[in-house]
Amino acid sequence: MSPLSILPGRIRYENTYLMGKMYACRYLQECIINYLKGSVEVIVNHRTGRILVRFDEKQINRQTLIQYIDRTIQECKDCEDSENRVTKDSSFAEKKDSRVSLINIANVAKHPLVEAVAHAFLPKPLNILVPIAIKGIIGKN
Repeated sequence: MSPLSILPGRIRYENTYLMGKMYACRYLQECIINYLKGSVEVIVNHRTGRILVRFDEKQINRQTLIQYIDRTIQECKDCEDSENRVTKDSSFAEKKDSRVSLINIANVAKHPLVEAVAHAFLPKPLNILVPIAIKGIIGKN
C-alpha cells in the first residue's frame, strides 16, 4: 500500500490489489467503518484501488489504522487464494457431474414416449438427428 496523501484526520492510499475487485472494496469499507465505530468517512474505489479515510485522530492514531487496513487487505487476498484452490480442486467433480447429467438426459431420450413425441412434434430432419446427437454425446452408437 502506498500513501498518496496524509493530512491530520485524513489519509489516502492506493493498493493495486483492489483494482477491479468491487466486493473486496466493499468488504474493506465495511470493516473500517465497523472498526472505528464513530464519525468516520470511508471511500474505497474499485476502479482506481484508492482508499480515502477521514477519521478522528483522538479516537485512533494513523499507524494503527494503516496496520488495520493492511491486515484486512491481506485477509481478502488469503480468502481469494483459498477460493482459487477450492475451485481448482472441484473442477474434476464438476466435470464428473456434467458427465452424469448428460447420461441422465440420454437415458430419458431413450424412453419410447420421448421418441414418439420427438417424431411427432419436431420437423423431419430433427426427429432423426436429435436422438443420434444425444447418443453421440454419451458415446454410445
